[in-house]
Amino acid sequence: MVSNIAILGMVFTLLICFVLPILAMGVLKIRMRAQILLFLVGISMHLVFVMLLERLFMSLTIQAVPGIGENAVLYTVLAVVAAAVFESLEFALVARLLQDHMDRGSRAVMFGLGHGGANAALSSGLTSITYYSVAVIANAEGAEYLTQDLSGDELTIMQGMLEQVQADFWVFYISGVEQLMMIMVYCCAAVVMWMAMSGSLPRKWASVSAGMIALLHLPMELGSSGLFPNVWVAPILCLIIGIATVVFTRRLYVKIEGKHPRQEKMPARRLR
Repeated sequence: MVSNIAILGMVFTLLICFVLPILAMGVLKIRMRAQILLFLVGISMHLVFVMLLERLFMSLTIQAVPGIGENAVLYTVLAVVAAAVFESLEFALVARLLQDHMDRGSRAVMFGLGHGGANAALSSGLTSITYYSVAVIANAEGAEYLTQDLSGDELTIMQGMLEQVQADFWVFYISGVEQLMMIMVYCCAAVVMWMAMSGSLPRKWASVSAGMIALLHLPMELGSSGLFPNVWVAPILCLIIGIATVVFTRRLYVKIEGKHPRQEKMPARRLR
């Protein structure tokens, strides 16, 4: 029997991963006139740079140096560096190529929201859908219904999922909080990168954007590798880093853009 509070945790994560990005996109579109296409660009670029290039790099590196995959510390370092390099490169490329359309911070946020939303949906959202389905069926039909026709690896996987959904409920809430912080940090990193690439800040500030990404990935990777003595360390660090990043970025944006507000201009091609 899966507890209702655990199922609510799965729903919470699903709302963060799927509903929140869509609602935020609507607010940016209506209130800030940020183009929806920038949100779609964020999703597309995430698929290319993270799901394809970054994962390919990780796979090839581990194949070339198997010891990295066997050492939790080395693997964590490699994963954090890869995330910072590939994702900051993605942000810089988009800010450069779409500089005529990303003329306000809200538009950079729209791109970061697309990237972060795609990351949340693919890394945690789809898993939460699977766990939710397993939990609902187990409660309705019984755990035996899910395992009765399975054998071998399929049976082992299903038993593992049943153990997961019947274990501590807080892991599902932690997943949602971590993904929320990740979305927030990606939006902040996109704004800082945009200011660096557009000339509002020196180009060296691009490294600050990369540092934001690395800083949040670090506790998440350490937590998933089991290197923290307590499972609560990673989510607490993610929460602190996420809030601090938002406060820092907002103050920086107000300070820089407030002194030199940009004039509204019509782009050569209007993005919707």
